[in-house]
Amino acid sequence: MRPLLHLLEKELLEYRIVVKLPIFIALFAVLNFTLVMSGDNVSFFVQTSGAGEWGFSLASSGFASYVGKLNELVAGFVFLSLFIVYIPKTLRKERSEGSLMFWRAVPVSDHLAITAKLLFALVVIPLITSLLLLFSDGLVWLLAKWWMADDTMVSFSITLPAMLWHWMSFIGRAVMISLSLLPLACLLLFVSQLINYPMVAVVVTVIATKVMTYILLGTSAVGDFISDVYSLPLTILTSDNPFEAYLSLGVMTHLVLLLLGAALFYLCSKQRSTDDRIFSHLVRNWHRT
Repeated sequence: MRPLLHLLEKELLEYRIVVKLPIFIALFAVLNFTLVMSGDNVSFFVQTSGAGEWGFSLASSGFASYVGKLNELVAGFVFLSLFIVYIPKTLRKERSEGSLMFWRAVPVSDHLAITAKLLFALVVIPLITSLLLLFSDGLVWLLAKWWMADDTMVSFSITLPAMLWHWMSFIGRAVMISLSLLPLACLLLFVSQLINYPMVAVVVTVIATKVMTYILLGTSAVGDFISDVYSLPLTILTSDNPFEAYLSLGVMTHLVLLLLGAALFYLCSKQRSTDDRIFSHLVRNWHRT
């Protein structure tokens, strides 16, 4: 347990953007408060080609109405952004900076090291964003306490119980998002040990697969399914019921994806061990010369 905590602490110290970037959620809350004072309805819709379509309305009966919803969406987008920033380069960074040999001397197994990186990306990062969401909601509550009448606060559900429930609901939503990101995280960790730009490689592969299957099969069914898979985190983030959104692909589909993620986790650990042996051999030869 202690080596795992050391690994998580190391990741947090090396990737301070995980703390710095979510601070914008708190700053954004001040701007959001002006929406409460305006009282206008806000809506937003995004549509992409194929089956990748999702949309949402900021109108909400929860904490602070659409202000609380907007805080929640910003927190979710920050979580996804930090995930994309962290996962593709974390293994390559430890190899390029030589920290791979340091953790081998601790010693830390490859399985534990990969587990720590997954926990950091899928547990620590969303936890940090949830805490800053709580701070943002608290700031909205404080501003409302100063500037709004009590009956207006009640009409917008700006109360401490509503704020606590909003935070707990976001944690539940983040759990569903993390589960949907787990197979992708394992895939990116594995590919990142093979090429320098794993995200680009995965995107190009997805596009090529969608185009080729459409040409060969004459249908976009495969491409639509792939779109549903990679857009699932956004679907969960913007859905009124994140659990139903997560299960929208079907239980069997998620079981297959999780099994695929487990296989990629194993391959990733084996590849890290191989990289370690190659790196150790190069270091010994360098010392001999």
